[in-house]
Amino acid sequence: MLSIIIPTKNEPYINELIADIHKKVSAEHEILVVDKSDVPPQIKGARLILQKSDGLGNAVVEGLKEANGDIILMMDGDGSHEPSYINEMLKGIAENDIVIGSKYVPGGFTEDYQSRVYVSKILNLVIGSFLGLKVRDLMSGFVMYRRSVFDGLVLKPKGYKLALEILYKSSKKGPLKVKEIPVRFYKRKAGTSKVGFNRAGMSEVWRIFALTFSLRFGSG
Repeated sequence: MLSIIIPTKNEPYINELIADIHKKVSAEHEILVVDKSDVPPQIKGARLILQKSDGLGNAVVEGLKEANGDIILMMDGDGSHEPSYINEMLKGIAENDIVIGSKYVPGGFTEDYQSRVYVSKILNLVIGSFLGLKVRDLMSGFVMYRRSVFDGLVLKPKGYKLALEILYKSSKKGPLKVKEIPVRFYKRKAGTSKVGFNRAGMSEVWRIFALTFSLRFGSG
């Protein structure tokens, strides 16, 4: 079974997204919404988990503890990830350990601002080289995993980029088969972004570098 974990905080689009997932994903699945909103949302068609910790990465970790599936998918709750790609990712996970919905492989695209795309591509190149990871979209928030990937992993999320930590730590356990499939990353369907190219965005960049160094030198 597929467990879909969606971290949310004041996301007005979440029920529309849940309905869209159920409509477009034919495989057996469950949806877990791990929420940190000021007022918990009224959820239909999914299991609501009230987040006890802070941060998006920690929300996914909390969701993992409650998930029943042997395949795990993490995705955003704002409509930026198109549910129809999940079917293609399921095909890929049959022969791989991790399948990444990637904006930066041929055929991928993002509607994000060009300044952010430029910064993101540089970060991926520098961090990938530093950590020895041959992945173009290291910090994708749209990633599918075999449950076995998490066996023995101790995750200490910093900021939003949990996929980077999982990729690096799981690669150290032994050979890992990773596939990137092209996806179109859309602008959020409703609400406002939690991170922009401003003070909050720059803080996230520094957190990414802090995470990278802690992973490389064994303190993360």
